[in-house]
Amino acid sequence: MILVLLGTFPIQFKRPLVELDRLCKEGLLNEEIIVQSGHTEVDSNYLTVKPFMSADDLLGLYKKARLIITHAGSGSILKAVKLGKKVIAIPRLAKYGEHVDDHQLEILREFERLGYLIAWREEDSLIDLLNRVEDFEPAPYVSQKQQIIDFLEDYISQL
Repeated sequence: MILVLLGTFPIQFKRPLVELDRLCKEGLLNEEIIVQSGHTEVDSNYLTVKPFMSADDLLGLYKKARLIITHAGSGSILKAVKLGKKVIAIPRLAKYGEHVDDHQLEILREFERLGYLIAWREEDSLIDLLNRVEDFEPAPYVSQKQQIIDFLEDYISQL
């Protein structure tokens, strides 16, 4: 099962759905796809759409999913990464009216740099990314909290 997360920002985000729907229609993607659509209206014969879910229901879907395709929001990405899931992330972009700015590009770049996900950029073909993700092994999540604790312990021990 593929879990698709569009976030809860109150602006439509249809780009990933158009591609997923097309791949399903062409028979290139034959798998259950559940979409947490938030405020995005979805009309598809191939996608199971749930605008909003409880935290428990959403966590259950995270755990069940073999792949998570998400907007490049830090909360959605972090939850997937902490669970060791394969992630493809696509940023909401201001030029398409999907967000007020392009901060998700920065989030995407950093998580990609850390080896946690595969970035879905405008020039990328989703089918190519889906093929790449099969061999992708995400880096294990490393909490930044522990690095801060280690730094403070080292600093204090030097006093």
